[in-house]
Amino acid sequence: MRYSFIEAKSNYMQRYFKRNPVRVARLFLCLLFSWIVLFSSPMALASVIGRVVKPYGNYTFTADDNMLRIRDKADPLPLLGTTNLFDISHRLTGGVMLEKQISRQRLSANANFTHTRYERFSQINNDLKSFNGNWNWFLGNRLEGNMGASYVQSLAPFLFQPGLKNIRTEQTAFFNGAWRFHPSWRLTGDYLRYELDTGGSNGIFRFLNRIEDRFEGGIDYITAHQNTFGVDFRYIIGDFPVLVRAPDGSARDNSYDQKEVMSRAVWAVTGKSNFNWRGGWVERTNASFPERDFSGFNARLAYQWQPTEKIGLTINGWRETSAMQVLTASFGLNTGVSVSPSWNISRKVRLEGDFSYETRKFNSFVLLTDSLLPVGTDNTIRNATMRLIYVPYRGLQLTATAYHNDLKTDNALGGFNANGATLGLQYTYGRP
Repeated sequence: MRYSFIEAKSNYMQRYFKRNPVRVARLFLCLLFSWIVLFSSPMALASVIGRVVKPYGNYTFTADDNMLRIRDKADPLPLLGTTNLFDISHRLTGGVMLEKQISRQRLSANANFTHTRYERFSQINNDLKSFNGNWNWFLGNRLEGNMGASYVQSLAPFLFQPGLKNIRTEQTAFFNGAWRFHPSWRLTGDYLRYELDTGGSNGIFRFLNRIEDRFEGGIDYITAHQNTFGVDFRYIIGDFPVLVRAPDGSARDNSYDQKEVMSRAVWAVTGKSNFNWRGGWVERTNASFPERDFSGFNARLAYQWQPTEKIGLTINGWRETSAMQVLTASFGLNTGVSVSPSWNISRKVRLEGDFSYETRKFNSFVLLTDSLLPVGTDNTIRNATMRLIYVPYRGLQLTATAYHNDLKTDNALGGFNANGATLGLQYTYGRP
């Protein structure tokens, strides 16, 4: 009888973890880090604070003239009780980082808790948390990779959920490896599982909950100057557990399969500039809505230039199919460019910029199941940010940011304009 009970329990655990690989990776990392702490003596534990374990805290003050991204043609009075969209928020974060190297194995983790309070729109106040851990493993001289997991509980962006408090949870588990079987050749493999919960089983957006399993494999050629050229194959299974109602009353499945064949390159043009490229063919097949099927070219190119020790520039360009802020079941064709300059004014002062322009077109896609979201078929998003960073002492950082964000769309509610500024203070105890 005892053995039957043990066998039944074992079978249950196998089924449980087989359905939840995120929990497997998270449990493994927790046990690994617990082992490090438990088997350290009190004196050794005291000596690692600041070297291995680094506590940190952060405070961010934000003022924004349209904090909740309310649309131009929408009446905010029924939702917010006011027509004044200006607000101030206070964001407090406390956390701890862990970095440990055991022989060639490298362990890292970051856990934090955040409280955000709004002075006017207190109904949006929230408590959030996140954790991520990674094991950079090595086996012999030719095999290495990463294994890890993350858990992030965050407030969904107001960009396509204006004025709504939607706490979403994202869980990720991954394992990847690279085998350098020849000085000039490398085989790579990657598995990633992603789970999104957009507000619990009773949330109005629960039809957007999904699970993605991504399988990837490729081969790279590595030149004598360590430039890399390769090809990559990816297969994604997207599962939306909640069925949705189509206009004809039938239940439809938002799930999909996606296949990708991509070329990739990392090329150091000179000692001061390099290109990073990934592009190829993408084919997407949907379970219920053939109007959303896609077959075409996707690509992303990044160029980094460091003309001097103090000045840097990064330019990104892309043409990709992806969802709005990882939210909707519909996917659109996104085309954009971003420019990020930087200037190290002195050893303690740095100025950064981030400017982007992107169009997101849903013309070829049916939005039957996304009617709750104000998503137009033709959207243009512009962002402009300037950031000044001051590091007066080791571990202490002060940040001042000014930004502009706007959306133009053919949706009936219209787009928005938002301007704001932030002041941030962060202290990390320990060596950099």
